[in-house]
Amino acid sequence: MDFDLKMRGEFKQGICGCLEHVDSCLCAFCCPCIEIGYIAQNVGESFILCCCLDLFIPWVPITFLRQKVREKRNIDGSLAEDCLMSWCCTCCAIAQAGAELDIRIIR
Repeated sequence: MDFDLKMRGEFKQGICGCLEHVDSCLCAFCCPCIEIGYIAQNVGESFILCCCLDLFIPWVPITFLRQKVREKRNIDGSLAEDCLMSWCCTCCAIAQAGAELDIRIIR
């Protein structure tokens, strides 16, 4: 028998649960490029590059960053799911990733 010793999880808040973390929610909806930058920084990617990409093609950096968050937090999912969420619900996907990493705007 094969046993997977690593437990796989899911995001601690749903895609529409962004009001649970008001700071991430407000930043994701009011200035998403900043929240994307904080997410990028938290997973070891370039703050500036992700902010700039968000200005032109917003669903691309959040798709990439959701994959990074999934890897970091050992969360189940797929590239197709992340792409769909990032395309259809961009601000909610940003808020969800920010809340998962417990990003706080006021440091």
